Amino acid sequence: MNGPRLDDLRTIPLFLAFTDSDLAVLAENFRKATLAQGNVLFEIGEPATSLYVLTSGEVVLDVPGDDTFHLRPPALIGELGGIAGLPRNGRAIASADAEVWELSQDTLKKLFSQRQELGLRLMGNLIDMVAHKVQRDQRRLADMRTNLVLTQKSLKSLREVVLEAKETPISAQVHDTLNRLIVHNRRVNYRVEPPPALASYIRVDSGDAQVIELSRTHITVQWPESQNNVPALGDWTSGIACLASTEIAVSGKVMRSGKRIVTIELDLLIDDSVAVLEGYLTRIQLLDILV
Repeated sequence: MNGPRLDDLRTIPLFLAFTDSDLAVLAENFRKATLAQGNVLFEIGEPATSLYVLTSGEVVLDVPGDDTFHLRPPALIGELGGIAGLPRNGRAIASADAEVWELSQDTLKKLFSQRQELGLRLMGNLIDMVAHKVQRDQRRLADMRTNLVLTQKSLKSLREVVLEAKETPISAQVHDTLNRLIVHNRRVNYRVEPPPALASYIRVDSGDAQVIELSRTHITVQWPESQNNVPALGDWTSGIACLASTEIAVSGKVMRSGKRIVTIELDLLIDDSVAVLEGYLTRIQLLDILV
């Protein structure tokens, strides 16, 4: 068999509205996937260069921080990463009896340069799939925010109980722990990662420190590679933050430092600088909101 069966491809949303002849052409461009030692299909952080179709057996997809998924045929695996070239955010392991077909990004591009109507149809299906995924993620995030609000209220209530109760040897420790959790969970502390189109950096004496993530109160940067004297924990540092096309002066105390990754707790900013930072953060946050 030269490629997955048409009956399998027909059930996959990415190939919705493809005719049998279209699916036959597509199937001919698949090849049997080559598995690494341990039947590993791909690893976390590995550059995605292909999408896969599972037609028999099982593939276990382990996504750290999310869940472990047991995929049964027919199943499409890694389509968004494979088409967009994103790094894999999970690890896929196939069972010993698994049959997995691979369609490389280069092959797909070549095919669609020859059959542009297929490319347009597939990209339309992909956009539709991503839109529905974002909607589901938005609902899940809304549930998480609701749970977080309820948790914050409960933590504050417990803190009041501790303050009003008779002091014991553990009262101070319980109060301080509750207070740290309350402060940590405040929305003001939520950090965002600048996308490439809105990349930012801090200009310091030794060069440009690329911003990895930032919030209203903290900023994490990668210190210039040419500089050896990375700020140590507790040091005070300053520079000019270049937020897309706008610059503001920033300074603060180093809260974490290691392997050129430095996190700074920002000093209070003047009102004009606060407005610039808020505007920049809002632009990034809008990328996570579906309206």
